[in-house]
Amino acid sequence: MAAARDLFDHAVVCANDVGLLAEEIDTGSGEMLGSFPQALSHIGLINAAWAISEAESTDD
Repeated sequence: MAAARDLFDHAVVCANDVGLLAEEIDTGSGEMLGSFPQALSHIGLINAAWAISEAESTDD
């Protein structure tokens, strides 16, 4: 679970100053690549947040 949380936190940090994400991010430079803003990137981030929340709430 900690690895999922760490990866999620890293993805959130990749958003720009108004919270938008592009299709891809250059892992070397951190530059946003492709279409911008990209709804699928945001939906993926929301789904990941939900999945992590669900996993943590059932992690008893």
